[in-house]
Amino acid sequence: MSDSFCAYRFPDDSRVFVFKGEIKDGILPGFVIAPFDLCSHNPVTIQSLTPADWSVFNNLLEFDNSDKRLFSFPQASTTREQHSSEVETIIFELQGSITSKTIAAKAICSYETIDAKESFESLCSAFPNSFVFLFYTPLSGAWVGASPEVLLKNDGKVLFTYALAGTRPVGSEGEWDDKNINEQMIVEEYICDCFRRNGINPVCSPRSSRSAGMVEHILTEIKGEAGMDIDLKEFIKDFSPTPALCGYPKVESMNRISRLENFERGYYGGFCGPMISEHEFTFYVNLRSVSFERERWCMFAGGGITIYSDPEAEWRETERKAEGVIKNLKFLSQK
Repeated sequence: MSDSFCAYRFPDDSRVFVFKGEIKDGILPGFVIAPFDLCSHNPVTIQSLTPADWSVFNNLLEFDNSDKRLFSFPQASTTREQHSSEVETIIFELQGSITSKTIAAKAICSYETIDAKESFESLCSAFPNSFVFLFYTPLSGAWVGASPEVLLKNDGKVLFTYALAGTRPVGSEGEWDDKNINEQMIVEEYICDCFRRNGINPVCSPRSSRSAGMVEHILTEIKGEAGMDIDLKEFIKDFSPTPALCGYPKVESMNRISRLENFERGYYGGFCGPMISEHEFTFYVNLRSVSFERERWCMFAGGGITIYSDPEAEWRETERKAEGVIKNLKFLSQK
């Protein structure tokens, strides 16, 4: 019996894929869903995929049992004061290191009933260059989002990813500032080092800007020959989350996030996407995303904190990131 559901649309592609299936533990052929913290919780895969319509999702959500969830739903939005305190603490703890960063995230919660199909279609229209996804499993609950960021892609020959970091309002003029350039370089160097540790020679493109809704980021494409002897599970565990979602150094940042944030990230900052085999898959980072139940929802938004960060500017950045998604959510109460 099918207990899970997924829908997705690739960037610059009009096709929408809608499936039902059964949840299995691990990274397997199907639709893979991974949490933020891979050291504490395993990824799962929706397998035995068969075409479905949206009534399947509505039925699954109607009888959803939150007792099965791996992560608790945030109880309240992060206040401006809480976010400012977290950012100030991170800046203080990073003093003396220009190569360190930690991602500070916040939760934006509301009691409304999301119309899943209309929200998904609205995000597809608003974010043509993003991976738009929606999934439900008994362990994860329901999520919908429009991710601008590839985690890892393998076409059987080339392993592809990119370093995407730094944020400013879309259409900004002039050169990127030192804070954002430094933030992006940390991500780029981490990814290249991870490739090398796993026997892959990284080749980087020149840096460019990439828009995502109301903001834009610095982008570097990174490629390497995909050998058949890569241990995908170990590689992914080493690779994710990257400094763009967690920070650097990784373990230090993970511990700091756990200590300072007043909610569980769950699947925010993890990844999801279709997998044909260990040598052919496309995984996107789970960000610009919303976790939701029948009568409430919670969006997550974060930003990279370095010694150059300003708490007020960081709050405004998360607001811009969240606004593009939230304004495209559709609710049953609006009908």
